[in-house]
Amino acid sequence: MRKLARTLFTLLASIILVASCAREHKPVVGISMGPSHERWSKDIMYLTQQLELKGAEVMLREADGSETEQAKQAQELIDDGKLDVLIIIPVNSESAGIIVDYAKARDIHVISYDRIIKNCDLDCHLSFDNVRIGEIQAEYLTKIKPKGKYAILGGASEDNNSSLLRIGQMNILQPLIIRGDIQVVLDQNIEGWDPEKAYQVVNSFLEGGGKLDAIISSGDQLSKGVARALAEQGLDKKVLLSGQDAQVDACRRIVEGTQTMTVYKVIESLASSTAQFAIMLAQHQQIPNTLATINNGSKMVPAVLVPSIFPVGQENIRMTVIADGFLNEEEVFGAN
Repeated sequence: MRKLARTLFTLLASIILVASCAREHKPVVGISMGPSHERWSKDIMYLTQQLELKGAEVMLREADGSETEQAKQAQELIDDGKLDVLIIIPVNSESAGIIVDYAKARDIHVISYDRIIKNCDLDCHLSFDNVRIGEIQAEYLTKIKPKGKYAILGGASEDNNSSLLRIGQMNILQPLIIRGDIQVVLDQNIEGWDPEKAYQVVNSFLEGGGKLDAIISSGDQLSKGVARALAEQGLDKKVLLSGQDAQVDACRRIVEGTQTMTVYKVIESLASSTAQFAIMLAQHQQIPNTLATINNGSKMVPAVLVPSIFPVGQENIRMTVIADGFLNEEEVFGAN
């Protein structure tokens, strides 16, 4: 009887020890969210869900678009001493390298999410194919209006994705420009992806007598300001307008006819892949061969470019963002 009791005690102690070790090795993943608008709230939701489903503890900090605040918050996360992995969505693709170097010096793995971070020792980068997104925007508008006067509004110059989008847009536009079918009469980056600045740029151009047939707006944040400028000039529904992110207000404008299209990106796919890589790094496993790399100025960074991107217009809005549950019918079309 005593022998049985000792055996049971030993077994119980082993179970407790294993459970204790499991608790001690629970991965801790930090998320440093730099930018702030509607799209990013969904990224936070999906990232947090996916990481917690995979057994991680999540520490989130949001910088509300402030480069200085992001650096401060990230340092606090790192100095806390709990992190295994830090996921960074940078405000500034250049200066955020300092955060990466600070983390790596303390044996913390770093993933750049959506926006590459330059000149630093990143472990990996996960994003959508932003060159392809730019191509989709230009393809959609040029199929409707293959000739005419175009404006191109890029995003923040400190966001590397702005450059990638421009490459994609010009891949489609350049042959038409050379042929003389399209003339780019306005071409400007909008700092901070600020809709008010986008409004001012377009409104000033139109008030000065400028004529436009189409505006390739790199994101729905910009399209919000552009649509307002067009409406004030009596040009809503007359000038083609693109976007990106499938924001609620953009999808409403598409239904109304004041925005031509947006690009829907399946954020849950990106978040799931990022969470998987974070857990593997936290557990000191080798990440899979990504088959792609991106030169960030310091190294060739293993990269995953998620292909789940789709053009959305009036013809397929129900079959994309609504069918996927990204937005619901009432949000886009209003209550019946």
